[in-house]
Amino acid sequence: MKKILLLLAFFPLLIQAQNVKAKLGKGGNFLILNDSTPGDELIKLQIRETGEVNWYLDGQDLFIRDGFFKAFGPDSPQFKYDFMHIDGINGRIGFNILNGFSDGSPGGENNLPLTSSVTLMGSIATKVRLLDGTTNYQIQQDDHILIVDKITNTESFMTLSPVVTSRGREYIFKRNASGTGKITVRPEPGEKLNGVVDATVSLNSENSTLEVVCGPDSWWVTSEISVTSLTQVTTASTAYTPNKTDKTILADASLASFTVTLPPAAIVDLGKTYTIKRTNAGANTIIIDGNGSETIDGIASIRLNQRYDYLQLQSDGTNWLVISERISPSLVVNPALPYAATAYDGTISSNSNGTINLPSAAAVLGGKIFTIKNSATAGNPTLTVDASGSETIDGLATWPLLKGQFVTIQSDGTNWIVIGQ
Repeated sequence: MKKILLLLAFFPLLIQAQNVKAKLGKGGNFLILNDSTPGDELIKLQIRETGEVNWYLDGQDLFIRDGFFKAFGPDSPQFKYDFMHIDGINGRIGFNILNGFSDGSPGGENNLPLTSSVTLMGSIATKVRLLDGTTNYQIQQDDHILIVDKITNTESFMTLSPVVTSRGREYIFKRNASGTGKITVRPEPGEKLNGVVDATVSLNSENSTLEVVCGPDSWWVTSEISVTSLTQVTTASTAYTPNKTDKTILADASLASFTVTLPPAAIVDLGKTYTIKRTNAGANTIIIDGNGSETIDGIASIRLNQRYDYLQLQSDGTNWLVISERISPSLVVNPALPYAATAYDGTISSNSNGTINLPSAAAVLGGKIFTIKNSATAGNPTLTVDASGSETIDGLATWPLLKGQFVTIQSDGTNWIVIGQ
């Protein structure tokens, strides 16, 4: 009861200003109620037996002032003006503390105090929420720090709380784990981020952080840190999809050929790079394939034909670009005819009658070169090189090769040009 009496001593103005009534509740709790229909009163202030104090503002302001809070006319003393203000609509908390006052005594007019004031806007909670990053998340009012453990290759959205109920509120995001998927922070539909309606910002880099604060009509990014991932070398010997922290993938196809499937270019960081290098000798190869319909310099896949071949790729946000490469052309000897040349082939040699069908000049990497040779040492077989569809070889639909002859041709992106014979 001493606690209750002590607390009440600080709130005489509140009780006088409100149309309220007080009573002792169950368990010795002290209640201040609004003056409503008996039995339907709403609690405005509750002081529990334990000393806990609960305020129920119902959208109204709470203003607690010092006992002397204003001057009474031009000739009255100027008293200190201390207050605490809780904005029941926007959730702001304000303090104004004047350390002392001028009482009009001689010299007092020169001893006016400095004003020390601070306003806490929005949440002062320090709640930390751990999210798995596999699904979208609607940010809650009591959230403060959100750590997103991203382990998937899909995009997930963090939707900010409504501006009207969040002014002054602050959220801090931190990205964790190794998934390649985006973490996108966005406002409610139709609301603003950085002053732009429906704008978004992404947490792309591992361990990156983002801080946002809500202003009068928009969320604003106040701090953004992108941490560059440490270079990580990964070894793969079976089908593999690079993850967020991979940088270099050493592909060993000693046991069997396999495919390295790239993650979606639209999901990883814009500008994300991977270097994929073949380490095995022998016939088994490594195919590097874009995700779904995504391409690598305009084609679906590229093969590493020989030991130590490599490909360095970079995401442009839609597809993958070749930044650097060393791809040895493969040698194809006496294939069954007719033979459909692939973008991976380099030299094709045959000693039989038949046809080598070229891939479309537009479908292979620009500048792709084939050398095709009739390697017969007996008889007079004719090996015919046939362009795809209406494409041509130096203006001709086909290019015949007699015993011992060869032709080296290069794609100009539309047709084939003879560069050696």
